[in-house]
Amino acid sequence: MLPVMALIPVIIAAFLALVTGSRRLTGYVATFAAAISFALSILLLYNHSLHSEVAWFSIGSYTVHLSFTTAPLNMLLLLIVSGIGTLICWYSVGYIEVPSQRGRFFFELLVFMAAMMLFAISANFVTMFIGWELLGVTSYLLIGFWHWKEKVPRAARKSITTIIIGDIAILMAMIILWSSYHTFNFSSILSAPYSSAITVSMSLVLIGVFTKSAQFPFHEWLADAMEGPTPVSAFLHSSTMVKAGVFLVAVLLPLFIKAGLGPVLVAVGIVTVVLGASNALTEHHIKRVLAYSTIEDLGLMFIALGFNALAAAMLLFLVQAFYKAAIFMGAGSIMRANDEDTEIFNSYGSGANRMLFVSNAIAAVSLAGIFPLSGFFGKFAVESAVSIPVYILLLVIDIASSAYIFRWLFIPMRAPEHASLSKARYSHIPLSMLVPEAILAVAVVAGGYAFIALPGYLSLHPLGVSAIGAMLESVMVIAGFAAAYVIYRKNPERIPYTRLHKLAFNNPYTNSAYSVIAKSFYAAGYAISGLNTAIDDIFEDAGDAFKYFGSAGRRIENGQLRLYALVFVLGIIALFIIFG
Repeated sequence: MLPVMALIPVIIAAFLALVTGSRRLTGYVATFAAAISFALSILLLYNHSLHSEVAWFSIGSYTVHLSFTTAPLNMLLLLIVSGIGTLICWYSVGYIEVPSQRGRFFFELLVFMAAMMLFAISANFVTMFIGWELLGVTSYLLIGFWHWKEKVPRAARKSITTIIIGDIAILMAMIILWSSYHTFNFSSILSAPYSSAITVSMSLVLIGVFTKSAQFPFHEWLADAMEGPTPVSAFLHSSTMVKAGVFLVAVLLPLFIKAGLGPVLVAVGIVTVVLGASNALTEHHIKRVLAYSTIEDLGLMFIALGFNALAAAMLLFLVQAFYKAAIFMGAGSIMRANDEDTEIFNSYGSGANRMLFVSNAIAAVSLAGIFPLSGFFGKFAVESAVSIPVYILLLVIDIASSAYIFRWLFIPMRAPEHASLSKARYSHIPLSMLVPEAILAVAVVAGGYAFIALPGYLSLHPLGVSAIGAMLESVMVIAGFAAAYVIYRKNPERIPYTRLHKLAFNNPYTNSAYSVIAKSFYAAGYAISGLNTAIDDIFEDAGDAFKYFGSAGRRIENGQLRLYALVFVLGIIALFIIFG
């Protein structure tokens, strides 16, 4: 039970949030509890590969266990979740201003964090699935936190509806694996001999993974999830739910490779990367730009996993958590200074606050992939692991990534008509929103060391260094920077809509396809319901007819022998006519 120790402070604090309610103390209690969990997670690093089980319930002679592990891969995710979670709680202290919202928000946020930590240390499908489902429920509550706003309920429903499709697929995979191997333990299934059940079950798991990690064709729910509070967006995109699918593939990667599903991971990842980058280039919502960037990053991780490059995928997995949490925090601060306006072209003066601007710049430069920040090493590792055609495509995507993130950085830097007003607005951003982002900016700078240290910690081969590859990536990133600088820094007006713009911004087409598919299922269900009603009517009418003839038959039974003889003769004649 030692791994579960890290969850206890967060769970206790979640219920304390309900007690303390609207007090500002609630946020500090949540932050302190998350920090304790982070400290306990660090202590667990010295207890490598602990494995513990708790009997849950029995079915016949079989007992279902909850299994936990501190394997290096699991500990990496646990540290990311608890560390980023602590900073998110701290950021939320200043972000959640309405006292009546504090208790509910911190309760849901901490339960969400606990669910992800449980998922991180799971060692079998049962424990994993419990954490997986808790993530879905709590993300639905957090995305729909401001449920009185017009678009929020729709976004929350869209996320949970998409995720449920994958949940059902994973449950089916668990049933197949149990019937084939009579175990839910990851280690036992990984060491079991290959069979067709592996291919079928891992294909089903992929559906669940793609829904959770917002991969094509299930990617649009993540952009709509930006209707939730910014701390939720930062947590969701950096270290929690959307990373769950990537992590599950990483844990079970040998099974996916055995099943021949590596090309599927690569193909879906490529399509997702292209869609994410093109939408980010044309989106105007300040947080949705970053959401599409996350979709692109997740696609890159799946491409690396499809090429069986676990070290490269997990390096990007780690460094992306730092720069994405930081840049989402920066987006929340910019929105706070601009009356919560989400339109990026209505945002001004982000350079007025030096701490905010420097943190945003570091996170943006890292996301673009500029040396020597950690984002460069993450993207470089992925590009070094792929085939030549995919590598060429990713170099082109580097230009787009650099262009849209510097576009995101440059547009809010524009000076408003009254510079003093801008300074006043940005001076009112609380330190609890600025300091966590600054800490993450430091982590972004220092995170490049993971390029050397992470493969050794995970017992994987060291990542290679190619000077030519690094130079090519840098050239592409600089090209994207130059394009963004000329278009949006020198001439910061809104670009008019063109056919190319409409083609790149494919969000409406994807959502229209969703609508057509949903209407098709509705029409099919309506048709089946109509057929079912028609069949019921036929049997009901037949029953009424037999009831009528039965009643008529009872009236014939009057005791008169002549009538009985007549009916008998008529019956014989009818039989001769029918069978003659």
